[in-house]
Amino acid sequence: MTLGIGHILHWNDRNLLEFPEDLKRNRDVVYQLYIKNNFIEVLPGWINSLAKLTHIYVDNNKLSTFPAELCELKGLEVLCAPRNSISDIPSALTALKRLTQLNLSRNRIRNVPGDVLNMPSLWLLDLSHNEIETLPEVYPDRLYYGEILLNGNKLISVPDNLSRLKNIEYLSLAHNRLLYAPAVAFRPEANINMDHNPFLNYVPATIKAEHCGTQQFLEAHMLPNITLTCDGRNLIISPKIKEVFSVQGNAYCPTLKEFALRALYVWKTPFSKDSVPKHLCEQLLSGPAASCMQCLRPMFTFSYMCLLQYEFPTDFSLPRNGFECCGNDRRPAEHHRSRGRTVFRLNIVDPLRHDVDPDQQTQAGCGDGYPSRISPSETGR
Repeated sequence: MTLGIGHILHWNDRNLLEFPEDLKRNRDVVYQLYIKNNFIEVLPGWINSLAKLTHIYVDNNKLSTFPAELCELKGLEVLCAPRNSISDIPSALTALKRLTQLNLSRNRIRNVPGDVLNMPSLWLLDLSHNEIETLPEVYPDRLYYGEILLNGNKLISVPDNLSRLKNIEYLSLAHNRLLYAPAVAFRPEANINMDHNPFLNYVPATIKAEHCGTQQFLEAHMLPNITLTCDGRNLIISPKIKEVFSVQGNAYCPTLKEFALRALYVWKTPFSKDSVPKHLCEQLLSGPAASCMQCLRPMFTFSYMCLLQYEFPTDFSLPRNGFECCGNDRRPAEHHRSRGRTVFRLNIVDPLRHDVDPDQQTQAGCGDGYPSRISPSETGR
């Protein structure tokens, strides 16, 4: 066995059926291992003795299970095993505290453990072209993700908190079965790809999506989600939203609870389960249900959903949507080319407000706490 510069071992395209014993004899000097495009079905148990290994590439082999021994390589930084037949990801993967890149694309994975998705060390996660239908909740405050590829799966929804990832640069959700998009705004520098989601009937105002809304989702009545009908389209919205009121006449003033949640969240005020009621603590931990497309403020208990229909030809045919903390039309200049603006008031997670008549409320201006009345024309109705 001849080692390359920096003790990098290349065994690609050699028709190997198993790991050569030469690797075992030189296990203390190998840092990177490339063994792509072979016919290996099982990794040897002694691979966990490669104490200095930082990169391993086993692309396009015959692996049917995730090699548990890899979870014992504490110094591993890059793990690439695309184009195999792996069906499960072990939770033990979280033991790899230095892992920054995980590529398990083009396998047969159906489920992603929550603790793996929330690994704080990961920068790149590629799970594209698998069979994933749902994702666990994401807790973004401690995550480092820059790129996440989930295209080519069977996802009908993704956690809203994906949009709160503070370092995200690229997120691919193309070629899935998404019914709705996250209501929380992504960071403006991020490139978000939602193309080719046939059941997606509206997209956020800040994201372009092509070849969406080409099919009707016939099982919508079986979901807990509310479905809105607008211009002949059925729009399925987040299950966090419990009620919808058409905005007519006076709009709605946020409650003190809403302002308190916003303040705690924006200012990152420390809190504990002992000092904050349980239901408020859960709302703060799970993050806002939406963010205002005008002022970017978070919204926890209510919002306005605005559907924009453009009057000039564009590169998309779907309605654009945005969530607002008020019903006023203070959109950026490019939005004023829209030929129609339909506004709905959405009650997200605040059952204590069910007894309040929305037509008897006053309107809080975008981002401020001072009520002022608006006319029906101002809401686009």
